[in-house]
Parts: sequence; structure tokens; C-alpha cells
Amino acid sequence: MTKKNYTKRILFIGMPDMALVCLSKLVAKGINVVGVIPPPKNDPTNKLLTSTAKSFGLKVIQYSNSLTDIDFLEEIKSLNADIGVVASYNRKIPKELLSLTKDGFINLHPSLLPNYRGANPYSHVIINGEKESAITLHFMDENFDTGDIISQYRFKIDENETMGTLFMRTNEMCASMLYEALDYYETHKLPRKPQPNADKYKKACTISFENHKAFIDWNKTAEEIERFIRALNPFIGAFTKYKDTIIRINSANVINKHHHYKAGTICETNKSLKIACGKNILEIESVQFGAYFISTGQDLVNRVDIKKGDCFGN
Repeated sequence: MTKKNYTKRILFIGMPDMALVCLSKLVAKGINVVGVIPPPKNDPTNKLLTSTAKSFGLKVIQYSNSLTDIDFLEEIKSLNADIGVVASYNRKIPKELLSLTKDGFINLHPSLLPNYRGANPYSHVIINGEKESAITLHFMDENFDTGDIISQYRFKIDENETMGTLFMRTNEMCASMLYEALDYYETHKLPRKPQPNADKYKKACTISFENHKAFIDWNKTAEEIERFIRALNPFIGAFTKYKDTIIRINSANVINKHHHYKAGTICETNKSLKIACGKNILEIESVQFGAYFISTGQDLVNRVDIKKGDCFGN
């Protein structure tokens, strides 16, 4: 199939994996990408995006300290780009850079904006038991994920969705949405619609091991905890403690059974490892004990001599 002759000049900014998927799609379709800005050189993903862009024969523009470096901005200005595209980036795009393309910048965000603005909507839609999520393409302003909406696409969240599966699925969706928008932009002005008042919408927060928000609260229901585990798998991890050793739980099953145990108590070890929750019971399927040992819950019981009546928790 013959590629279209695209003439609009596209500046591309991003981080793997979304950036790799989107950039590959644009190149395959013949979109006129005139420059690629990877993460800073000290970012572990820099080399991957840089080498990929160069393998496509694309110009890579690096910056030394920040996105406001004078030499860097001058080089971007010289590209005479029509529009900038952002596909996942963990740094705010400053106004000095936003002003250097004719029609501004557009950004891909994996949620139904204005819901779940921020860096990790994947986890929160699963934690909150959402039945559907979305991807959004929007114009950028100086704040995160607040600009006018170009297009949105809703989709169902699978029953056993994890952070990882949602991440991979939305990357592919975002690549298609971005290409369709740029194909339209070649001969039309992109539509834009202001976002509703975000004060009334659901918010995301940072979840990490360091801020202790990745630790399991055993007082919650087994269903809530099971969603929490899936929502952090595999990039963050859901953690608990057993006798001062950190345990990461990778997957679990809900057992709808009433009990009289204190939340976090190990209530069965014979055939499987089961933990009493605030309501119902959680059967541990896959677990990491310490730095290296990964096993089933039952294998953990056999190797570590976990006993019924012991407790998980901080």
C-alpha cells in the first residue's frame, strides 16, 4: 500500500513504552516527524527511545539540563514544526516550549479526562472498580492534563485487568487515535472542547512503596484488596509485612466466606495460603518473599514455615 504524502511537520516527545508504540505507528504510516525529544540523558529510558528514533532515520534533539535550555529551544524553533505531540512524559512541558510550534501541542492521556488526571490513571480505575476507562487526546496548556479535548474513546475494563494489561492495551489504542488525528490534521483544523469542571471529577494520587501507599490495608474487603493487587501489578507492586520481612503479593483470589479472625490473620495453610480481610478471605496465588524468592502461596508456606494464626501487616 502506498503511503500518503504527509507534509505537516510533527515534533514528537515521549517516553517508552507508549512513545515507542506511537512513534512506530506514525513512521509506518508516513507521518512527517521532523524531530524527536527523548527523556533526559540520565533517564534509563533515554537510550531506548533515542536508538529507536535514529533507527527510523529521525532527528533526535537532546537537552542538557531542562526543557528551557536556550540552545535546546533554539534548535526546536529551527524545526518550524506545525504541531507537537506528547506520548507519555514525566516532566511538565514549559510555556517556552509550548509556544514553538504553529498549532501548539497535543497529548495522549489514558483516562476519560477530566477523571484521573496525572501520571498513573491505570491503577486508580482498577482500584475504584470502574467498569470502563478511556483514552483522551487533548491540547496542552501549562498544567497537567487540563487542556481542551480533541477526542476520546471509551472501552470496557476486563474482569481480571491488571495495571500491566491496561497499560499495553491503551498504548495501542493511543497510537491509533494519534495517527487518526494527525491524518485529519493534514487537511483540517483539529476540533477542541473545553474540559468540564474537574473539581467534580475523580482524582489520582501517587502510589509507591516509598510513600507507603502501595502497602495493603487488610481491614478492607477481600474484593478491594484483590483489585488493589491487580492495580499495582507489575510496575509498582502491592506489599505487606510478615515478621519484619517485606512481601509482595502479585495475584490473589477472593473467597466469599464469613470469618471471625482479625484482619490480616493467616486463617489457612493446609491446601493454600489464605488471609482474613475486613470482609471475606483472600487466597494468595503468587507472592514474592524478600528480594529474590517468588512462589505460589502454598510454596511460601512450605518453605518459610508460615503458621495459621500468624499475621500479615505493618
